Parts: sequence; C-alpha cells; structure tokens
Amino acid sequence: MPRLRFPEFTGVWENKRLGELLEFKNGINASKEQYGSGVKFINVLDILSNDFITYDNIVGKVNVDELIVEKFSVSYGDILFQRSSETREEVGTANVYLDKNKNATFGGFVIRGKKIGEYNPVFFNKLLKTNSARENITSKSGGSTRFNVGQEILSSVNLYFPNLPEQDKIASFLLFVDERIQTQKKIIEGLKTLKIQSRNKLFTQIIKGGYERFTVEEILNYEQPTKYIVSSTDYSSDNSLIPVLTANKAFLLGYTNEDWGIYDKGKCIVLDDFTMDLKYVDFPFKIKSSAIKLLTSKKNIDLKFVFEYFSFLNMSSNEHKRHYISEIQPMFLNVPSEKIQKNISNFLSKLDEKINLENELLTQYENQKKYLLQNLFV
Repeated sequence: MPRLRFPEFTGVWENKRLGELLEFKNGINASKEQYGSGVKFINVLDILSNDFITYDNIVGKVNVDELIVEKFSVSYGDILFQRSSETREEVGTANVYLDKNKNATFGGFVIRGKKIGEYNPVFFNKLLKTNSARENITSKSGGSTRFNVGQEILSSVNLYFPNLPEQDKIASFLLFVDERIQTQKKIIEGLKTLKIQSRNKLFTQIIKGGYERFTVEEILNYEQPTKYIVSSTDYSSDNSLIPVLTANKAFLLGYTNEDWGIYDKGKCIVLDDFTMDLKYVDFPFKIKSSAIKLLTSKKNIDLKFVFEYFSFLNMSSNEHKRHYISEIQPMFLNVPSEKIQKNISNFLSKLDEKINLENELLTQYENQKKYLLQNLFV
C-alpha cells in the first residue's frame, strides 16, 4: 500500500505484469527520404518533452502508406517507451497518448504498448514516471555504450496497481496539480513579457528624450575577476556556502566553502567579455571564469538602470574575442537625472520581485508534485 492515500480506499494494491496490460511492438524503420512529410509519428523527443502526448504536440512526420499507418497506429491510452539511450537513467522512459480524436504512428526508437488491459491512462503514465517504476525498468536494461530495453523486458516488468476507482481519483488529483503548475508558468511568462515590454517602452523614451549622452567608460568602472576566481570546481549544493557564478544562462554553477577571494563590495554587473551575457548581482560571490568583467557605477549613476539599459540593447556576440574595452566602453548611452534613473530601476525591480515570488511559488508546486509522486504510489 502507498504511504499517502485517499481515505475512502483500503486494501492492498495488486502486482501486475506489464505484459498483462500492454501488447508491445517496435516502431517504423523508415528511410531518411520518408521523414518530413506525411502522417505524424511519435519519436523519442515527443516522449521526453511532454507531460503527455496528443496529436497536436507531435513534431515529426513520416511518408508511409495506409497499411503501415494502420499497422503502427497509436490510439488513446497507448503507452510509448524509449527503446534506446546513451544513459541508463533515460532508457525506457515512458509517456501516454491522450488524444481521443486522432490516431498517430510511432518511430523506430520507440516501443508502443497497445492497451489490452484495464487501467486509467493518466494514472499509468504517472506511475511509470515514479522512481520505483523507473528503477524497475532501467535495472533490466542492457548494453555498454548504449542502453536498451526490448519488448520482452518491458513485458516482464511488475508494478503495483490499485482498483480503477482509486486510479481515477489519483489521476484526476494529479492532473489538477499539473494544471496549477502550468497556470503558474503562464503567470511567470506573462510577467516576463510585461517587464520586457515596459523596459522597451521606457528606454525608447529615454533614447528619444534628448538626455545628455555619456560613454560607458564615463559612467562605469570595471574590475578584472582574477582574485575572485574559485580554486576548485568541485561545487557543493549547500546554499549556505558562497555562490559560484558565471554570466551565461547557467549563472549559478554551485557553491564553494572557500572563504577567501570573495567579491563582497555590493552591487555589480557580471559581464561575460566574450558572449556579452550579463547578470545583476547584489550578494557576495566567487567567479569561475577569467573572461568576466565586474562592472560598478560611478557617481550619480544607478547601476540597475544601466543593467536594464544594456538588457534593452540586447548585446550579444558569437565572435570568440573580448568586447568590453574595444566595443562596450566607447558606446554612448542617454543618461537622465539620477532621480529618473532610480524611478525606472525601482519600477523594473518591483517586477523582478514579483517574478521571483511567482518562481518561488512554482518551485513549491513542483516540490509538492514530487512528494505526491513519491508517496501516492507503491
């Protein structure tokens, strides 16, 4: 029995072999020329990138005749498995097809489990994503450079199932949790869009406003990061330690217990001199790369204002060279009074705070979902 259960259900769950519920078949092996047009077919990417699969979110197409389409059809409630992977953790990953209106086909690196037994497809999909189910499948995978699962292996996997009413209850509850997570993501994306639109409008007005122009060199100081570079890249996940940063999308690489060479001078812009990615930082940290420039403001300049200005300009580069001294420092920026700078930075900071708050709420929802997946199943 699971550790967490709805009170109206009692009794033990039944141990079932997947072969009792699914009839397995390998996917279409088509030539390269057949891909790109025709009927939609499910590939590994569809399995990995969706909570569940519908006809509309399938990306690939394959040009095959009607007999092949019928032979390799996927209909509502069928389960799709990843047949092969470079990692044991990924092989056998499963997803469910939940489109009642249209059937699809499936590709060569996919195994279809055609529904032959009674189960709630949403429940089954969630069950197959639990740690215990994943371990049950991956422990039976074979291979050295690539890991594989076949029809016989999947057919022999045993998992625990409650009766259908309890499956329905668990499925509807977890769907509600998923919907709330998706709603939260839409809220965050909406706020991010609002910030971008607001920033674009504000700085367009600044540029057109006839304010005094200064070069970046006149309003910002820069410092090389040499004395702040971390000695060991064996990072910790303990967030009570000192963060190790980079300016690219990863930003936070981990944490270090090194208590020397810490940047603790207050607010700065962390700029990657090669890619021109940048981050606004207001806490102590260490740096991984010597390609970083640490930028601080001169008198009567609000650093957050300059950071948002840079973000508005959308600076980027694919050239493998340093840009700050030769290209960024000579740039002219329209700089209004310090009061206007602060008004703009405060407004955009409020939006940042709201986005961070909603992100924290999203994390709570996602942690709740992990807890439920660990405890609602055997």
